[in-house]
Amino acid sequence: METLNKKKRSSRGRQKIDIKKIANEAARQVAFTKRRQGVMKKASELSILCGVEFAIVAFSPAGKPFSLGHPSVESIVARFLDHGNVAAGQAQQPAEWQLNLQCAYAPRTTPNFQL
Repeated sequence: METLNKKKRSSRGRQKIDIKKIANEAARQVAFTKRRQGVMKKASELSILCGVEFAIVAFSPAGKPFSLGHPSVESIVARFLDHGNVAAGQAQQPAEWQLNLQCAYAPRTTPNFQL
């Protein structure tokens, strides 16, 4: 039986890192790219396995935006801003939004009832 020569590993493998800002700008960009892909993959898997709806918006260190959402980023953001009414099938139309804003910020007056 042949003996296997043990080769020294060329990489250090997975190692624990300190959670702090990466000083090297090129290394920071590479880390962002790899971790962004990982986060988006995990979110997609969570959506498929558990049926959740999600939206992710991330800006790279260079300022470039990246987004992913299921069913879409726009629908999730609208639902978030509308406090969940879209999920219940009660999507408000723009005219209703305006009316709600007017009612919410209308000056409160106490009625002057006289008997």
